[in-house]
Amino acid sequence: MSVFTFTCLLLIGSSAPGADADGDRDGLSDFLELHKYGTNPKKADSDGDGIDDGDWLERREYAYTVRSVVQVMKPVTIEFLNDDFQDARLLFDGKDFAELEVIHYPFNTVNDAIGSSDKWRRPKKDLKVWLEAGETSDWTSTMRKDLLAALAKDGIDVAKLGDREVVEQVSRWLMKHAEYHDGFSSFITSFDEAGAPYIAEDLIDAAERDAAEAGMTIDEQWEREVSACGMFNTGRRGSCTSSAIYMSGCMRAVGIPTRTVLCIPLVDANDEREVELVQTRLTHHALRQLVMTSTRKAKGSWTSHTFNEVWVDGRWRRLNYDNLGQNILDAHFLGLMTHIATFQDWADARMPDTVGRRSQLSVQSELFGGPNPYSTISLSDSFGVHCTLDNPIPDERTLAVGDLRWTDDTALPAEIVSNCERRGRFGLIATVENVTSQADWRKFLGNADLRVWLEAPGNPRLGIGFDGGCWWCPVDGGTAHIYLPLGAGDKRDLVEGVDYQAVARNENDGFAWKLDLKIRR
Repeated sequence: MSVFTFTCLLLIGSSAPGADADGDRDGLSDFLELHKYGTNPKKADSDGDGIDDGDWLERREYAYTVRSVVQVMKPVTIEFLNDDFQDARLLFDGKDFAELEVIHYPFNTVNDAIGSSDKWRRPKKDLKVWLEAGETSDWTSTMRKDLLAALAKDGIDVAKLGDREVVEQVSRWLMKHAEYHDGFSSFITSFDEAGAPYIAEDLIDAAERDAAEAGMTIDEQWEREVSACGMFNTGRRGSCTSSAIYMSGCMRAVGIPTRTVLCIPLVDANDEREVELVQTRLTHHALRQLVMTSTRKAKGSWTSHTFNEVWVDGRWRRLNYDNLGQNILDAHFLGLMTHIATFQDWADARMPDTVGRRSQLSVQSELFGGPNPYSTISLSDSFGVHCTLDNPIPDERTLAVGDLRWTDDTALPAEIVSNCERRGRFGLIATVENVTSQADWRKFLGNADLRVWLEAPGNPRLGIGFDGGCWWCPVDGGTAHIYLPLGAGDKRDLVEGVDYQAVARNENDGFAWKLDLKIRR
């Protein structure tokens, strides 16, 4: 078992290893003053009020922030929680849970500043722990050789690339290499002193049931879900946590320092009191709408998200599957994420002792308002006194298409894929966010121009459109899906391997689609 000790320290604004430059010595790095806080990196007291920018409250005066007080079942690694996207401090350290005050900076520009460096081939001493193999990130020299050979065969020569290009190209390759299957043994698997996986006695029944449903033995599940080497060799991976384990081991094998982060949503969607906090305490209209949309989707579910951070261009960058530059504000990933833990290896989390046991055995306590192992007890937001962020009221006559996928894309909800297959439907499915209600959705479809172009230079333009009679939308609103069929002629003219730009015609007055997406068959 690798040893990784988590202490209750409070570190402010550091992206260690290697502290960022702090030219004005106000306790905030120059990078974070520019991209997180909005303060002046050349002045310790940006507004001249006699209080340095590094003060806990002063640093918020140039930004829009969301403040939450959340109780979280352990593990919680407070020493990692002051990052590029949030500040956190420990309010109470209980036996089984921690109470945190978290300040979120959702409109940061951190990901606009991801560069590339060729220094990654000579990692500093402090980074080498994030390259080591662990119980789950168990890469070997043989696996490394095989991985590099497979990458080279597909035209990816990591020796000639900067670290950003390595991460972007290798992560895309890895996601394609390992097929996703629905498996979730990562929260109930323990590891003995020799690093071998096992299931605690009171969890064996649940583990065997899950393995049987997946059509595998427990050993086969371990190979495909909690072993990076096993997932590379079998070409299969499981949940988000499993994918993060896979990515961690494989990225380390090619030489990129990688760690694993665990995030929870702003509130538990199953606790009506917490949902009401979002509705009544968040005053930024668009952010509140986005968080509410994500919260509606999470109702009835066990919700958290595990992904990675990689050391790129001199700091830790978020890598979510193959998306380098994951922000904390994202309608598709928890709405507004709260970072609660960082691990060198997933085995260090010891999840079966806490969260895994609670989940599998449905063990709940009065501490948390819903079934999830966290509860937000206070929520507010703030436009800093010097913040210039606009706060327009969303126009309900404009709806944004957040995603386009082909009707046979398994990333879509299963009922939509099966419905299209059963009815012989072929075309696109659009995901539309922030629909206020089913009644308003019907009204919008009755007034908006439903026609859409698919355009690609040098290829015939395809004329398709939203099908106002084929859609999926909750009664109380949230996220809607709508079918865009391809007719026989357009299907004939469709060229595979070409990026098509989807363009809404929007010739009707008053109601419009916001559509700026590319799609490839």
